[in-house]
Amino acid sequence: MRPALRLLAEQRGEVPALLLAGAHHPLLHSKAVVQPHRGDRLTLAAPDWDGQERFSEIHLLATPSREETLAYLGLARRALAPGGQLYMSVENALGADGWRKRLQPLSALSKHKCRLLQLSAEHLPNQGDPLELRPPNAQADFVSCPGLFSWDRLDPGSQFLTQHLPKSLPGCGADLGCGPGLLGRQLLTRGCQRLDLIDVDQRAVQASLQNCGGDPRVRALWLDLVSERPPGGYAWVTLNPPFHGSGRENRALGVAMLGRAVESLKPSGQLWLVANQHLPYPQVLASMPVTVIEVHVGRGYKVMRCQKNA
Repeated sequence: MRPALRLLAEQRGEVPALLLAGAHHPLLHSKAVVQPHRGDRLTLAAPDWDGQERFSEIHLLATPSREETLAYLGLARRALAPGGQLYMSVENALGADGWRKRLQPLSALSKHKCRLLQLSAEHLPNQGDPLELRPPNAQADFVSCPGLFSWDRLDPGSQFLTQHLPKSLPGCGADLGCGPGLLGRQLLTRGCQRLDLIDVDQRAVQASLQNCGGDPRVRALWLDLVSERPPGGYAWVTLNPPFHGSGRENRALGVAMLGRAVESLKPSGQLWLVANQHLPYPQVLASMPVTVIEVHVGRGYKVMRCQKNA
């Protein structure tokens, strides 16, 4: 559990509120929520905010992305009833003191290495929507949003991976942790029969569909691969596993996704894995039913092609 969630629940528990970017806590009483992260959304019983109801109190957990948090603050301003207040909880490691200086809170409680900022509407941004998909710049030919991994470009690891992928990837494949679908667009040029683009963030799923231009071969799935299984039976899978969660390193996320990737392959299926060189995936793969066929190292990354044992 995030310390910021704990602090929010201790101080504002049982107050009916709109919860933004949060997760379940037994003390919190959420009337509605905005949470595109599937793992956290599955813990919440409250309905999605309808965009119309106004609230006298709103709760927000700051995210690791400053731009995304600003978008949530803009949404909160629109959702506040006249005279309403927002309580934003943020870990010190995510810049709590900087937010305090920027937002001029009515009060700021410090506890659990976090700050709980009490804010009124006049100190919130006039605009912002964390669910809005848009081109990240004037030159971009794709849509995305802050909060997604490498939201404004194809990340360097995936760029390195594309240099070592074969020109032909026949059959049905998947990109696990697809983000806005920029790698997916390149996979479609390699002759696949079907491509599943899977991500834990609902915005990534929606963006990947748009960015692949409605290609009928594409199926985009909103799944938390830590707790949910992909369809499986894939001839090949690409994976750039995450190793951060809520702004902190969490290698267990990548290990869990690697396990899902191997599990989802059919016998003799191919896994194309790219990761930072320092991460211990070769040791993890040694305990799985795969054989490492080839390895490419460069630019701080390692690409491994693995084949699932028959």
